[in-house]
Amino acid sequence: LESPHSSQGGSVVGILDGTLDDPKRHARAQHNALERRRRDNIKDMYISLKDVVPDMQNERASRAVILRRAIEVIEEKQQQRADLKADCDRLRSEMAELEREVCVFASLLTI
Repeated sequence: LESPHSSQGGSVVGILDGTLDDPKRHARAQHNALERRRRDNIKDMYISLKDVVPDMQNERASRAVILRRAIEVIEEKQQQRADLKADCDRLRSEMAELEREVCVFASLLTI
């Protein structure tokens, strides 16, 4: 018969009252709480993303649908930005050409 303070696996008293598992249970509970907070945070971020993606505010959608639509919106905005930049560059060139013409006409008036 082993002593209640045996070195094999801890004391019989500790095994019976669960005190040996307490650090493990505490660590597991802490891990579970952290994991729950992480999942809640991800869920909240999906809700926030859905709220800012056009035409999705009142729609029930899976996370995959939310991400897909967000990607579509981002790609559309990137294309719009590229188009606007091209327009801006074209207008700058046009303005520079018009300024040159103004200078030419102004010089003709002073002659």
